[in-house]
Parts: sequence; structure tokens; C-alpha cells
Amino acid sequence: MTSIKIRRYEDDDEEEVKEIFTLGMSEHVPTSFVHLLKQPPTQMLLMSWFRIREYRDSDYPVVREVYSTGFREHVGAIFILSLQQRWAQALLFGLFLLLFFLFESVLVSLLGLSGVLLVGWMIVHHLFNQGVQLGLREDLKDIHASYMLPGRISRFWVAESEGHVVGTVGILPCVGEPGAWELKRISVRKEFRGRGLAKRLCQTALQFVANQKVERVVLFTSMVQSDAHRLYHSLGFRKEEEFVWPSLPAKLIHFLVFKYAYTVNTVGSH
Repeated sequence: MTSIKIRRYEDDDEEEVKEIFTLGMSEHVPTSFVHLLKQPPTQMLLMSWFRIREYRDSDYPVVREVYSTGFREHVGAIFILSLQQRWAQALLFGLFLLLFFLFESVLVSLLGLSGVLLVGWMIVHHLFNQGVQLGLREDLKDIHASYMLPGRISRFWVAESEGHVVGTVGILPCVGEPGAWELKRISVRKEFRGRGLAKRLCQTALQFVANQKVERVVLFTSMVQSDAHRLYHSLGFRKEEEFVWPSLPAKLIHFLVFKYAYTVNTVGSH
């Protein structure tokens, strides 16, 4: 260990002392920057790149497109989940052995296996397209009738950036749980994520129902939407239930759906 000697300052030490001071101060720049970003004025400035407004009928095609695009982004994650199932791995391994036994060629066996994987990918993609069409046939078939009718506690919002719709959210009475409202269609275009937009959209919907004296809000999300789970926790939602989606493909890959719930704070709402 190098010995340390403490002595009085000398005039020759001036440059080294300045350098040590400068380096020490520089170490705090990242922390100071993060602190600056957390300040309300800074956050308001950063949020000024978009505005949230109520849905208009002219938004119909782009809202459906934003939903469809966001939904299809999870195809890859579901395909990987399928390959992680033991029955799928056993099937692929058995197929490889069968092809090798028939053709005595590793290359042919691998090519055959690749073909099966390609077919599997196409099947998953087809199932996702069916899921997209299901959503488009439900509340998104007639957004105005589902969310915007006068006298109903339901609403749909879009987020705009430079005149383009880049995010959506809706809230309406929950069909499966009378007395609760369901937060739905939370979607933000990929290039606009990570900037707090989804959180602001959800907060807009939650404030709306708080003003209407709604006490409970639920939402449903899948096991592959991990970023969304963190968002919901940050908003105060808590996971209440998880279940396998009731369809044969979902049961085969043990595809879980999570139910989150939020207790609305109506104090101070107006």
C-alpha cells in the first residue's frame, strides 16, 4: 500500500489542486442531471411534445391501426414461449432424430427442422391476426358507440404529436365485473415509448373516473407485456389474479393473463 503524507499547501500544488477539485465536481454531474429531470417544471417541459384529447370520429382508422400494430409486436415473444414448452422441445427433438434416421444427414435434418419452425411461426402469426381481429370486432368496431355516448361514464382519448395520433387509451364499465370500470386499449407507437406518454394517458383516464366517483378500475394484460406491468405498478395497480387464456392454443403454451385492480382516490376530484 502506498504511504500517504499530509502536508501544508505549497504554491507549486496549485494546478494539481484545481484538477482534483474539477474532477470531484464532475462526478456529480449525472446525479444532478437526474435530479433536474425529476423536477416538475422539467417534466412539464418534456411533456409538451404531445397533447392528449378526446377521440374524434376522424381518428377511427388510425386508432385501429395503432392497436393492431402494437398487438402484433408480441408475436416473437409468444413464439419463443411456445418453443420453451417441454412438449414442443420433445417434438422437435423427435422430429430431428426421425429425419436423421431416414436420410442419415445432419444437414437435411436441420433443414427439415427449420421448415417446421417456419410453419410454427406462421401458425403463431395467424393466431395473432385472429386476436387482432377479435379486438377490432369488439369495442373498436364502433369506438364512438362504445366510449363516447353522452350520459355514459366511458371515454376514449388519443395522444397527438405534431398532428399525428401516437397513443390511445379508453375506459368503460367492465363487462365481467359489474361495479368496476376497465382500462383498455393502452397503446403507444414504438418510437414514442419511454417518455412517459403511456403513464399520462392512463392518468387521464383514471382522473376521469375519479371525477365520476368510480371506486374501482381493473385491466387485463398478458404475461409477455413486462414493460406494461411496471407501468401499472407505478400507477398504483396491484395484480389480483392470473389465469390461462381459455383457448386451446393458449392452454398448450400456458399463456397467462393477469388481472390488475386499482382503487380510485376520489378525494379532491371535481
